[in-house]
Amino acid sequence: MAGGRPETRLKVLRVIARLNVGGPARQVALLSTGLQRNGYDTTVVYGDVEPSEGSFEHLLDPSVRSLKLPDLGRRVRPLSDVRAFAQLVRAVFRERPDVIHTHTAKAGALGRAAAGLYNATRGRARRAVVVHTFHGHVLEGYFRPAANVAIRTAERALGTLTDRIVAVAPGQRDDLVGRYHIAPASKVDVVRLGLDLSRLLTVDDASPDLRRELLIDPTALVVGYVGRLVPIKSVDTLLRAFARLSFDPSPRLVIVGEGPERAALESLAADLGIAARVRFAGWRQDLEAVYRTFDITVVSSRNEGTPVALIEAMAAGRAVVAANVGGVPDVVTDESVGLLVESGSVAALSGALEALGRDPAARRRLGAAARRSVAERYSVDRLIADLDHLYRTGLEVKRGQTPAQTAAQ
Repeated sequence: MAGGRPETRLKVLRVIARLNVGGPARQVALLSTGLQRNGYDTTVVYGDVEPSEGSFEHLLDPSVRSLKLPDLGRRVRPLSDVRAFAQLVRAVFRERPDVIHTHTAKAGALGRAAAGLYNATRGRARRAVVVHTFHGHVLEGYFRPAANVAIRTAERALGTLTDRIVAVAPGQRDDLVGRYHIAPASKVDVVRLGLDLSRLLTVDDASPDLRRELLIDPTALVVGYVGRLVPIKSVDTLLRAFARLSFDPSPRLVIVGEGPERAALESLAADLGIAARVRFAGWRQDLEAVYRTFDITVVSSRNEGTPVALIEAMAAGRAVVAANVGGVPDVVTDESVGLLVESGSVAALSGALEALGRDPAARRRLGAAARRSVAERYSVDRLIADLDHLYRTGLEVKRGQTPAQTAAQ
């Protein structure tokens, strides 16, 4: 390593279904840009976002090559998927990468199958190391029971084509290895998310907020949510819990995000008699102002990998209440940095919001401790270093040679 850069330049083909607003796309952008600046040669392959989703395509640095395959998107469509697979195979053979790293379920299936074909045509010294990241917890909670069984079976088969599997939290690794038997422990590494938190770490009482824009009383308690409006996020549980709160002045709920559940959630807010106190703000780019507006940030999901919004809220010094699922306990490590509640329990969530809502000193104390907790654990520099190490050691095992020998091929 010279001047902080690797001695050899490795080629990475990074594959993701789409660059929609959310944690996986943010990670792909940060990883691609960070590794590019540290001596890697990266190509990102991705598909179209859904009409109801915001796009993070603009986060890709111009120095990173990209290839957009519209057929690669989120939905499973046999003809489109066959075309996407053929295009991926051509891209892999054209790029001849050292590393093929897939993200999200569909891109993971097609990308790893393409990687299997590529490696089958190469001698050991020229094969690509195949890496897949499980960002969310798609093995449970997203689909019906029969679909869950099929997905787990497929992931076990894909695991045989994968050299390294990345879990974003220790609990997720334990599930992949011990609960669902996707891969042996020797193949699964924990690499926590890395985020550019620099601007959020400077949010303070003098920072601008959205209260005037959203017509919210400056003294009202504001509960906030940031994320996709999809069933797995259980935003309906948040609405029901919020409806039980009673403060003077009346509290407000701000929901930042979009998704197919928005109309149903707006209807539920009306049925609960809280529509006038709920603001559906859509996607926003001004995250510092968003989190500054919130007194309490909520993650109400039925399952999660590691929720980016939770880390962002903590970096902004917000008190957080989160469902105790998936990788959440790896972020909210104890009650000194946030409150964990039973997933799906309206009473538990409402009780936590009521307690924090009536205790400004506790909110300030939790927010300050939360900020300290995430500042270093989820830094971009740590993420880049972790993946650089994983790629290079993976290649040594895959090819039976050192990185310097790899570069000489």
